Parts: sequence; C-alpha cells; structure tokens
Amino acid sequence: MRKLLFVLTATACLSLQASAFASTPSSHSASASCKAQLLAMGKTNFDAKYKTTGGCISQMSKLTATQRQALLSAEKKCRAAQTANASAFESTYGTTTKSGKTGSQEDAFGKCVSKTASA
Repeated sequence: MRKLLFVLTATACLSLQASAFASTPSSHSASASCKAQLLAMGKTNFDAKYKTTGGCISQMSKLTATQRQALLSAEKKCRAAQTANASAFESTYGTTTKSGKTGSQEDAFGKCVSKTASA
C-alpha cells in the first residue's frame, strides 16, 4: 500500500512539473527573437535597451509568441522611421543620450517601440 501511494504521489509531482515546463516559452524561441531584434534595432539601440543578450532573453522568455511578434514588428517600424527621417524621429521621440551623475539614459528608440507596440 505504501509503495502504491508513493508511486501515485511521484507520478502526480512529475506530471505537474512537466505541465509547468510545457507552458513556458522555450529559451530557443526567446533567443531567436533576441537575434531578430538585434538585427531590427541595431547594436546601439539593442545595447541601450537590454544591456546584454542575456537580459533580452530573460525578458523575451516571459512574453508569449504573439507579444514577441508584436514587439519585433514595432521595432522594425521604428527602425524604418528612424532611418527614413532622423530629424523627425528625434523631434518626436528625443535622442538617445546619457545624462546626470548616474548616467541615466534617454532611450528614444525604446519610447518609439513602446508607443508603437501599445497602439
């Protein structure tokens, strides 16, 4: 009887862990999304937003596939707007600069992506 109870408990625990693992996005899709973002944003904007590739993967693994796709689409639109007319982009979103004692960064590209993705 104790063996049966142990086997049932172990099976239940393993099935819960498997279902939790299956519901989280894979790190491979998050990594692929970060590589696509790096191409869409450019290295300077990517580094300003995420600091490291690991930071990007960490944030992307928390998003659904639809959310990642919307973010990538917004980044592509902002990159196109930035390259098409840099002065209009800067007047709308500001510039990416460091200021102050702590080196806080104004992230113009991030503002554009946030506004475009939420629209």
